[in-house]
Amino acid sequence: MLTNSRGSDSPSWRYVFAANAIVAIYSLLEVAASAWEVLKSATIFPEVLQVWFDFGHDQIFAYLLLSAGSAATALVKTLKDRDTCRSFSAFCLQSDIAIALGFLGFLFLGFTTLLSGYRVVCFVINGSRFHL
Repeated sequence: MLTNSRGSDSPSWRYVFAANAIVAIYSLLEVAASAWEVLKSATIFPEVLQVWFDFGHDQIFAYLLLSAGSAATALVKTLKDRDTCRSFSAFCLQSDIAIALGFLGFLFLGFTTLLSGYRVVCFVINGSRFHL
């Protein structure tokens, strides 16, 4: 799987990078959509579509981020077993911090999934995504 001792050519690194980039872009688009909603007092999509869109995508991208963190953890463990930490000590610390931040990002996306789920339930019960 790894082609050199540093692991820079591993497909896992590309997957981790791509997954994190996709989640970052999605998060920026959601911030823009929320700003649009506040400024225009309307959602981008019809309300029924918007609540399910947000809920579904929050779940998908949370799981994508979790799987990327798991792949990164396995790759870093493999690299640490090859004595990479002795020659590149900063690599180990930076890798551990990056993985921890990835899992922290997953927790935040998990929290937004709970909020999106609450909005879906409110919409199903009241016909509006707000509980009032």
